[in-house]
Amino acid sequence: MKKPIVLLSFVLTVLNAKTQTQIADFETFTLTPNSAYSPTNSLPFQTSGAVFDYSYNSTWGIWDGGFSYTNVKDSITSGLSNEYGVRAYNGYTNSTNYVVGLDESMIRLAMPQSTVNGFYVTNTTYAYKSMAQGDLFARKFGDTTGTGTGTTIAQGSYPDFFKLVVKGYLNGILKNDSVTFLLADFTFTNNAQDYILDTWQFVNTSGIGTVDSLQFFMRSSDVGDFGINTPLYFAIDNFETVSPNTVGLNENEIFKNFKLYPNPCQSSFMINNDKAFKVNIRNSEGDTIYNQDELNNRIEINLEAVPSGIYFVEISVGFKRLTKKVIKN
Repeated sequence: MKKPIVLLSFVLTVLNAKTQTQIADFETFTLTPNSAYSPTNSLPFQTSGAVFDYSYNSTWGIWDGGFSYTNVKDSITSGLSNEYGVRAYNGYTNSTNYVVGLDESMIRLAMPQSTVNGFYVTNTTYAYKSMAQGDLFARKFGDTTGTGTGTTIAQGSYPDFFKLVVKGYLNGILKNDSVTFLLADFTFTNNAQDYILDTWQFVNTSGIGTVDSLQFFMRSSDVGDFGINTPLYFAIDNFETVSPNTVGLNENEIFKNFKLYPNPCQSSFMINNDKAFKVNIRNSEGDTIYNQDELNNRIEINLEAVPSGIYFVEISVGFKRLTKKVIKN
């Protein structure tokens, strides 16, 4: 009986040596009390192997996409003025920081060929209060007024739902597998079982498999002429990824002769590196403007077609990545 146990132990040791698990709990971010990440340009933020998109609408002066990390403690206030607070009050296990996301937000994994084990999720106070009480745009969940009026559905029994759908991408291609999690469920025959989530619950996304990014979509039963009425907000914490272990690779060796010049540039710049590489360039809003696989040691990048500004150049050699900021005048 001892041999199978020894063999299993050996296999687990080998597997663990080839992978590394990282949990993004966002506690390394520094914020003043009751505040949130809110730059006035669209700069993503990164922690523990994951890059969280963030979009700022300069025309309207608002955060309008992606994620924001926050430490806001407000489980009471209704309405858009409290877009960062969660009904659970604190982060998972009463931690200080957590992340609030919007519909169609995306998380990009810093290392390819990774798997997202899962994360904890809950409702924001804004979405919770809207579903529980109704507001100027959305009706109270279960309420048939304006929805099932004149039908056989009893008042307070409308089968409402609020869902978070998680989809994965690999090499930029949408995968078939997805995970759906109910943030509110009023579809039970027994109304006493209806609920709006107000605690942190784990969402297992390992079944989606290997991905390079995840995207989050929100669905609601309360839909009007202009789309979903329910505030499309959710909160996550303890985002867990499993990635190939790259401890054996020497980053200094891989990029020791890396050169990017001129910087700032007028219309183009050069990249030199000893080893063949991949390159991906994003603008300040996180949109990819250039992508090329398996380049040889030298390439010229032409930026004539894009406006002046700051661009982020990501160089990949195997599982190692190097990101540099380029300014186009």
